[in-house]
Amino acid sequence: MDTDRAADDLRAIRHVMERTRASAGRHGGWFGVLWGAIWVVGFLCSQYLPGETAGWIWAVLDTTGGVATALIGARVARSGVSSPVWRPILLFFLALIAFDGLLVWLLEISSPRDVALLITLTVALTFVQAGLFTNAGMSLIGLLVAALAVGATLLVPDYFFLAMAVLGGGLLFASGFYLLRSGEESGRA
Repeated sequence: MDTDRAADDLRAIRHVMERTRASAGRHGGWFGVLWGAIWVVGFLCSQYLPGETAGWIWAVLDTTGGVATALIGARVARSGVSSPVWRPILLFFLALIAFDGLLVWLLEISSPRDVALLITLTVALTFVQAGLFTNAGMSLIGLLVAALAVGATLLVPDYFFLAMAVLGGGLLFASGFYLLRSGEESGRA
């Protein structure tokens, strides 16, 4: 490969990375606000309501969140700052959902806390890996969510769901709000 071709390829890669960062900065905050709110409500229900009732509420929350996520994604795509990196991240996340389902089934995980911990750690892993392609902040959020989940499991197991509602959901919501505010500021600059 000649040096001109290599330089062109590097410029193309840099362009994709800049578009991804712009998209995350301007629109990514909505995902954090949405899923942070879902985690707060869902985990609070898991802490204070009977398991079956909380499970049904989670099903409604996750379905609503999935639809809202798709709508936000469609809006981002129409905004003109979308990035080709988001599709592989989405496919990766969907694959993890399938693998989580398999792990729960094959390992016969039945405790609601253990299922929630597995899913939370999977979400954290997704954030860490997505951050490798977008920005380090996403990776940091993933690491913090994982640390909070493990810490809550070990230190306050009876209040795991409450801790995840306040700390995990709060972290997602606050980071999403921060991204929205910083996106507004960069849009005015």
